Amino acid sequence: MIIKAIFLNLVSLIILMKLKDLIKRVMRYNKNSNIVLIEKAYNYSESIVRDKLRASGRPWIEHYLDVAYETSKLNMDDNSIAAALMHGILNKGGKIKYIENIFGKNIVGILENIERMSDRKRNITKSTKDIEGVRKVLLAASKDLRSLLIKICDKIVNLREIEFLEENNRKKIANEVMNIYAPISYRLGLGKIKSEMEDLAFKTLDKKTYEKIENQVNKIRKDAERALFKIKNTLNSELEKEGIEVEIDVRVKHIYSIYKKLVDKGYNLDNIYDILAFRILVNKIEDCYNALRVVHSNFRPIPNRFKDYIAMPKTNGYQSLHTSVIDNDARIFEVQIRTFEMHNIAEEGIAAHFSYKKVSHEEEFDRKLNWLKEIVDIEKMLGSKFDVDFFGDEIFAFTPKGKFIELPKEASVIDFAYNIHSDIGEHCIGAKVNGLFASLKEKLENGDVVEILTSKNQKPSREWLKFTKTEKARTKIKHHLRESGKVSTRTYSTKEDVKKEIGESLLVFEGGNKGLKIKLALCCKPLPGDKIIGIKTSSVRIMVHKTSCNSLDMGGKKKIKIIWLDNFKEPVKIIVDAIDRSGIFKEVINSITKLTSINSAKCRVFNKNYIECSFMADVGTLDKLNNIISKINKIKDVKKVYLNIA
Repeated sequence: MIIKAIFLNLVSLIILMKLKDLIKRVMRYNKNSNIVLIEKAYNYSESIVRDKLRASGRPWIEHYLDVAYETSKLNMDDNSIAAALMHGILNKGGKIKYIENIFGKNIVGILENIERMSDRKRNITKSTKDIEGVRKVLLAASKDLRSLLIKICDKIVNLREIEFLEENNRKKIANEVMNIYAPISYRLGLGKIKSEMEDLAFKTLDKKTYEKIENQVNKIRKDAERALFKIKNTLNSELEKEGIEVEIDVRVKHIYSIYKKLVDKGYNLDNIYDILAFRILVNKIEDCYNALRVVHSNFRPIPNRFKDYIAMPKTNGYQSLHTSVIDNDARIFEVQIRTFEMHNIAEEGIAAHFSYKKVSHEEEFDRKLNWLKEIVDIEKMLGSKFDVDFFGDEIFAFTPKGKFIELPKEASVIDFAYNIHSDIGEHCIGAKVNGLFASLKEKLENGDVVEILTSKNQKPSREWLKFTKTEKARTKIKHHLRESGKVSTRTYSTKEDVKKEIGESLLVFEGGNKGLKIKLALCCKPLPGDKIIGIKTSSVRIMVHKTSCNSLDMGGKKKIKIIWLDNFKEPVKIIVDAIDRSGIFKEVINSITKLTSINSAKCRVFNKNYIECSFMADVGTLDKLNNIISKINKIKDVKKVYLNIA
């Protein structure tokens, strides 16, 4: 009993020390952190999982602390730390209403999103081997990036205890990490997490090969220890003479990365020059080039092995100097030189590695991830968070055999059927969605597994147009109706954003003239704020001129009193069409937030090079709106600005 009591006291002490370490870590990057909130989240979790142990024998609360600490290493906000301390608590007895009352809707939203991602992944991984589709489902389900990052932190902590699980579970988790979580971590720029994930998973899947490479790498490092020590001292000494403050580390290439080079490129270890590499960190950009001069002055550079990613950054913003040199004993080693800030972005900056050693050529998908990186930067700059949705316009569903189908949001079973094949669409009578029967009009959700049911007697109906979202389905249905003489004069529109010319969207009638179409006269091109007059040119059309227009000719036509909107009680939707390039999304947001606040944002790719971004903003007055539009139009690659005013 005494030994058990001592052990329990020791465990309690370790847990409290971990909580203290977590708070210290958070306070280092956020001096204004809400420590009371973090402690409250810890206490609530501890009350729910008290006396519950993991497969390793460790208390569950210790796992929550470990995940929260990993989350803090990404410099995430207080709500994220609190949510990390409570992730998974909803299926362990946590009460959602209580959590919302105590911690607020924001934290509840993060926790629910984590559960939603887990549910979606479980459903689809049973039915599909389309790993890229699974990744997309996870990202699309993650409406708040913080939920996905906590999920990744949870996964790396679980991997560190994987040896305590049964073999079948170990293999399953390791494969899942290799195929899903490591690639997502890579795309989000979480270099350190991605590398550790791959090594731990690789060790689980092929321990013999892992240990063989590990032993060889350890031998290489041991043999080179004296030389590395000598080189490091030389560099430190010479850089100190130059007055350069510097931190030098020896980086060892991680095991799985070496294995990939051995297998994919047919290398042997003697061909891999960057197994051991020096990483030189300095304060300023000019110090990078001075450090490079010092390196090349003391060690012979290898031709064609120098790359300047500072002067010419990667498209993702990655910056560093890379060079390979030879020491006096003919050892080849790599040197990377960068500032501390560049290093933080390269190692832990969200989405910093999208284009660097690409793992995928899915440009559209990677572009959306790049926007996520920009959002994180913007929110840090503003010190606040706003709603942003890059995947909300689409869903990712699967056939029972795992074929990946991309559809617009609110797409129905009939859209899915036509996407597979026109004949299947025409004869569709319903579906099994995740094993349950569903009607033709059933709206699909992200990650659904859909089995289409058909009948040779089924034919398309006019009613189908009411619940189809895809152009393919609508075109095929209309074609069939025309062929069978059942064409309908009634049209059914989908709920798409209406993009109106700026001037036309800001005009209102004085009186009862609703339903009339407004057009701005090309002769005088009236702008918001100009004195104007409306001329009724047909039963449904109004032409708007400046009152000073020289071409204005009433000719007996009816004059309509029309005015500019001057005040906006509700948020205005600003829609921007632009050529996609790195940083443009961030520039547009900056131009708006300098003048007003943004409530929410969406962005989508609508062809290979173009994007459409929409923002709900509180503009207040016409003058402020004009200023915002003017600033957006000055941004390089912006092609058109539209408004959608309710």
